[in-house]
Amino acid sequence: MVIESTPMALMQAAELFRAVFDRSPAGLFVYDTDLVVRECNDVFLSLLNAGRDLVIGLDMRRIPDKRFLPTVEAALLGEATSYMGEYIAPPSNETVIVVLRCTPLRDLDGTVSGAFGILEDDTQRARMESDLREQLALVQRQAATIRALGTPILKVWDQVLCLPVIGVVDSARAAEMTETMLRSITRDRTRFAVIDLTGVELLDTATAQHLMQLFRAASLVGTEAVLCGIRPAIAQTVIDLGIDMTTISTKRTMYDALKYCLMQLEVSRTRRGG
Repeated sequence: MVIESTPMALMQAAELFRAVFDRSPAGLFVYDTDLVVRECNDVFLSLLNAGRDLVIGLDMRRIPDKRFLPTVEAALLGEATSYMGEYIAPPSNETVIVVLRCTPLRDLDGTVSGAFGILEDDTQRARMESDLREQLALVQRQAATIRALGTPILKVWDQVLCLPVIGVVDSARAAEMTETMLRSITRDRTRFAVIDLTGVELLDTATAQHLMQLFRAASLVGTEAVLCGIRPAIAQTVIDLGIDMTTISTKRTMYDALKYCLMQLEVSRTRRGG
């Protein structure tokens, strides 16, 4: 493809470039090697809230906010750079978030003769990202709260903890239950961990295996797991699945389970006293 270089073609190209320059939604400006602004569009003027007579010919080193200077200076060294930060927009003194990108301009021999800058108001996007981060943090806090409510470890007596299980126990929840229970057992030096299944209506193979893992984990740290609240349907399921519950203390109700734990603690104290 051959690009015409006739005066008319060059004039048309210059007019096209000027139209794009002026109508760009971003603030565009050109500056020389002395950091003096030589040209800009109306968007750039509006971002600075200044007239053309004040901006054209402005030495950028005279602008009070110096945080952007390393970016515009780096472009004159031949490096495309960017800067993002706050800007106090006069006369309202409203704080806006701006993004500044600077690219070196070179002569035909490669010498840097100035630089081209793009200035954009990024306040809305930055605020949206901040709002999204806050919402994500809120969701994470809510999820943590829900997990804590789904695995409430209750200290019902000295050396006795209780875990009421309600609803469906999947792999993720079972892991959370085991971790939380073991952490509480270690912290409180628990002798007995009561697992209350009153709120569980169905028990499948996976759930039963999860519970057995919890019982074994408690046993490994020296804590006796006591199971209570087993409904007739769940008891039948345990039998049908062939799950061995002979090594686990089972009680009908929470009252019976706590009574058993307290009696065992009293027996231990009596033996130590004797």
